[in-house]
Amino acid sequence: MKTFIILLSSLFISWQITAQHSITGKAIDEKNQAAEFATVALLHAKDSSMVKANLTNVSGEYTFEKIAKGQYLIAISMVGYSRTFSQPFALQNEDVVVPTIILTTNTKQLDEVTVTAQKPFLEQRVDKLIVNVANSPASAGSTALEVLQKVPGLIMTQDRIAIAGKASVSIMIDGKPSQYTDMNQVLKDMPSNNIEKIEVIKNPSARYDASGGAIINIIMKRNANLGTNGSISLNLRGGLYNNTEVNRSANDAFGGISPNISINHRKGKLNIFGSYTYSKRTFFQISKISRTLGSDFFVNTTMNPEWAEVHNARAGIDFYADKKNTFGLLITGFDRNGNGTSNGTTDVTSVASGEIINRFNTLITQPIKRSNVGYNINWKHTFDTTGRELNVDFDYVNYRLNNQSTITTIDNGVERSNLQSVNNPVHFFTSKVDYTHPINPNSKFEAGGKVSFATIDNDLRFFRANVLDNKRSNIFNYKENINALYMNYNNKLGISWEIQAGLRAEQTVATGFSQAENKNVLDRNYWQYFPSVFLTRKINKNISVTTSFTRRIDRPSYQQQNPFEFQLDSLTFTRGNPLLRPQLTNEIKLQVTYDGQPFFALGYNKTTDVIIENAPQQNLETKQTFTTVENLATYKNYFVELNFPIKFGKNISGYGGNQLIYNAYNANYLGGVFDESRVNWLAYFNVNIKMVKNLSVELNGWYITRSQQQFWTINPMGALTLGLQQKVLDGKGKISLNFSDIFYTEKAKGFIKYQDIDLGYSNREGSRNVRLSFSYSFGNQKLKASRNRSTGSESEANRVKTN
Repeated sequence: MKTFIILLSSLFISWQITAQHSITGKAIDEKNQAAEFATVALLHAKDSSMVKANLTNVSGEYTFEKIAKGQYLIAISMVGYSRTFSQPFALQNEDVVVPTIILTTNTKQLDEVTVTAQKPFLEQRVDKLIVNVANSPASAGSTALEVLQKVPGLIMTQDRIAIAGKASVSIMIDGKPSQYTDMNQVLKDMPSNNIEKIEVIKNPSARYDASGGAIINIIMKRNANLGTNGSISLNLRGGLYNNTEVNRSANDAFGGISPNISINHRKGKLNIFGSYTYSKRTFFQISKISRTLGSDFFVNTTMNPEWAEVHNARAGIDFYADKKNTFGLLITGFDRNGNGTSNGTTDVTSVASGEIINRFNTLITQPIKRSNVGYNINWKHTFDTTGRELNVDFDYVNYRLNNQSTITTIDNGVERSNLQSVNNPVHFFTSKVDYTHPINPNSKFEAGGKVSFATIDNDLRFFRANVLDNKRSNIFNYKENINALYMNYNNKLGISWEIQAGLRAEQTVATGFSQAENKNVLDRNYWQYFPSVFLTRKINKNISVTTSFTRRIDRPSYQQQNPFEFQLDSLTFTRGNPLLRPQLTNEIKLQVTYDGQPFFALGYNKTTDVIIENAPQQNLETKQTFTTVENLATYKNYFVELNFPIKFGKNISGYGGNQLIYNAYNANYLGGVFDESRVNWLAYFNVNIKMVKNLSVELNGWYITRSQQQFWTINPMGALTLGLQQKVLDGKGKISLNFSDIFYTEKAKGFIKYQDIDLGYSNREGSRNVRLSFSYSFGNQKLKASRNRSTGSESEANRVKTN
């Protein structure tokens, strides 16, 4: 490793690069009005082949950055106007400003010429990896959660999304808060055909909220085309499973249907858009938990079939008041009804003889209702043509979670029933201001602030034989205020170096009141500081090297701080902890990119006060096992990543990659020291094959060896997915057929062995299925200009979870 770092250092000194500069210009019409959202193509002057494509902004201006020396010309297209070309020009050792281009009305109304370019599946930026999934056959008809499993370096452990080398992950949708009280649940319910791309931000800069070790930002499809346009789609899915182990059919059928419609209308200064998705599906989970307590061995096998009906809607309006001011309103709504009937059998055997001592059944019926409505008002002000602008957002989001569980235990013919109900309203209000100030063509300054208020009321009632159990019932009122300020500076140092540095300061004020104890069990007020630095060196026109340092915080979720006991069966429950502290992570990283693609990376991060989600405890006398949330450990992680392109001829392309990961945990717990470390390997690939005209095939797979995730040791697992996609109806329609987890290997297994705790766990779901999808785009699809905003409450929303 030392030799490799020395070689990289020598590259900084000895390699030369090709100079790159920017090209800017402006387009107007015959009335001297700005040509808004016109298609701009940068062409080679020699043969008119395309280099890059872009759009003009509301002022008619366009920019092409990081362009190599050469001879070029500009072509501009706009509906109702003739395609217009600039004079050829040379780009040498300085930036070029193209003379203003005047578009003339096309009286003959000739068919419009469009310039299209195929986006690469992966795009590596300085601070994030962009995964373009919109045209992926293997993703069609799947859910957002299934799409995320195809993203390089993302893995699923215990039904949670994780990034190799990261203690935690925050998930955004369009840079905005999730509309849901459980991110995993919404990702399972969201159809992938609505997703344009995914941004994986492993090292967020100071502009982002300091909470969360890494960020996954899901960018939804949205057109802002002139005129009226939209799309409709229908997704079907189904699978057959051999579930005889839980006394069900050898061909147990589960499936679902999900139609979607989105529409956009733009005319003049007004853009109105909206979408609606309905989903109804059935699914299941089979889990097996084994544990040894003294002389007894317990094995619980549970089948949990569920159904869910989901309505998801969003509507908005953008008003382009003038060249400098744009106002927007966005309303989102989500409603989910579901019901699960869990049936578990527990066998108790003697460790010495292996004979069955007892057997009892646990039945849990659990109707769940989640809903929310969110409002966002935003304003964008552009001061001048240099890029100086101000963005202001106000958000209010109201979440509701209602969950009622009836727990019935049948032991030796004796039936006992308990009831627990949860009413969990959550209210957020946030305001955010972001200011961008270009100092010169090579440097930029950003600053901003944010204020957020959250109120969470957790009302849990536990009834034992219809009698309220005051020990397991409580009302926990949590209030939180976070105030943040940040500044960020970006500067290109000559033609070879670029630096981005920032600092974020956050104040947290939080209180938690327990009505059962009639006192505040949580009272905090503290400031914390989060620096970030990114330094990039361009070795040549193909290779760049970036080194970075970031500091992040992970605050406990609101439910993790709730001191309730959530009973799973008569011998198993989970418990919250109101005294949890945030965990802090520092990371250094070195990354090499080739042609804008991720190539090589190595890094180290250390997390203190690690929030252990499921710290196990057990009681030999009562035979009870429970988990709680604790600040226990110090976590160290080292990782090495190597990615490579896959290309054979003109029709086969894709990528492959490997990560070598070392996780180490050290915790003082239950009077002993948990000191566990493990090296594991993660491999992944994605191959796209162009068959005959309009038909493509995609093969996607991943595999991870045995890994360490907190107290859990997770056994090897992986999956292989095959997708086919056929374009129809002149390219406006797509039919996709997808076979996911072909060999049904996406099954989680793990264990905990610490002191006298000996737990085993296995879980499988309906991951192997067939999906059929049809989508059709209508209306004007030619002049695209999206306006995706990041509102102010993304970090708060990611902390709303259900346990």
